[in-house]
Amino acid sequence: MTRILMVLALAGAILIPGLSPMPCVKVQLDESTRNEGLLVEIPFQLHGSVIVTELSVDESTPLNFIFDTGAGGTIINESTAASLGIVGDETVSRQGGTGMASVELSTDHIVYVEDISFQEVTLGIAELDHIEKRLGMQIDGVTGWLILSQYAVRVNYDTMLIEIYDNNKFEYDFGDSGYTLEVQGTTIFTNVTTAFKSCNTFTGKVVVDTGAGNTFYFNTPFTEENDLLAEMDTYYERETQSLSTESSHVYTTMLADLNISEYEFSTVPVNIAIAEAGALSWSGPMGILGNGVLKHFNIFIDLQQQMMSLEPNRLYHDQFEVNCSGLELVTDDAFQRVIVDHVYAGSPAEEAGLEVGDEIVQINGANVSDFQLPQIRSMLSQDGEEVEILIDREGELCSYTLKLQALIE
Repeated sequence: MTRILMVLALAGAILIPGLSPMPCVKVQLDESTRNEGLLVEIPFQLHGSVIVTELSVDESTPLNFIFDTGAGGTIINESTAASLGIVGDETVSRQGGTGMASVELSTDHIVYVEDISFQEVTLGIAELDHIEKRLGMQIDGVTGWLILSQYAVRVNYDTMLIEIYDNNKFEYDFGDSGYTLEVQGTTIFTNVTTAFKSCNTFTGKVVVDTGAGNTFYFNTPFTEENDLLAEMDTYYERETQSLSTESSHVYTTMLADLNISEYEFSTVPVNIAIAEAGALSWSGPMGILGNGVLKHFNIFIDLQQQMMSLEPNRLYHDQFEVNCSGLELVTDDAFQRVIVDHVYAGSPAEEAGLEVGDEIVQINGANVSDFQLPQIRSMLSQDGEEVEILIDREGELCSYTLKLQALIE
């Protein structure tokens, strides 16, 4: 997950700070009415399943920010803040995915999203290098609630544009395509149903989180209450760490089905987290619905009405990628070299002899420097294919043959 949740209220009345009074003109949600209310369109890139767009802070040039519907505050990378001369006014503890993290708060900034400016913004300064290395690119910050609390937003994967709408002028009638959202503090929830191969099904409330690049996380309390580890058929596991200094143990396994209302996805790789602290340890929610699933829809969110619409897009029928190599890859600090960060036990990579710290130089004769990190992961996710991998191990070039095989099925 890419976020630090700045505010979390898991009980009590729903309060959405910063939202304007309800609009007075009610219109059917369609292309013409959307165009009437459209204020700006922001191009974005999809890196794996993470949305990266550009915005500016104060007088800066455009910066790379992750658009994250699970981000309760706006975070700026520690290195970016230093380059812009942004310093913290106070240090506080905020909740990350697996525990508490120290964040410096810097007040009274202006954030520009195209022609829209957000005044008196408090920025959280945090180190985001672990996110950068997983994406293989510079990330200057993370935002979500800042925009969602004041405007209706549509993420359009067919045009690769984030569309921002005036929800003071229009009250959009979602019709049959609308789904009610639950908003608690700065956290957005919807409901999903999951089914394991045992045919046991589980329905619950989940966080809507475009900043989570995976498909789905089951939270620890839900996992323990329903003995989900016993539901796993095949799985692999490792320790992971978010913005906090604490880690969690994560199992990756396969769901038979995942349903969002009438939409059903089959054979979905998901994560089951065992965490003692942080968002993954929350009691109440079943888990976190990530952008690995959400990117299959053009999503329109209007928190004024606490509604969301889902429109299947060009990615809707794409299959979910499954790790077939047993490798977890990151880049170096300069985003130039691709490094093996983890090798799963019993995987094709371990059997071939690859080790943590190896630099991937070529795959099937193609230089990995010609590809983005998500593309390289896709090249190693072709079940049943055989690939030749050239690695650099402490200055010595070595070649390995991997027979790719899905780690879970």
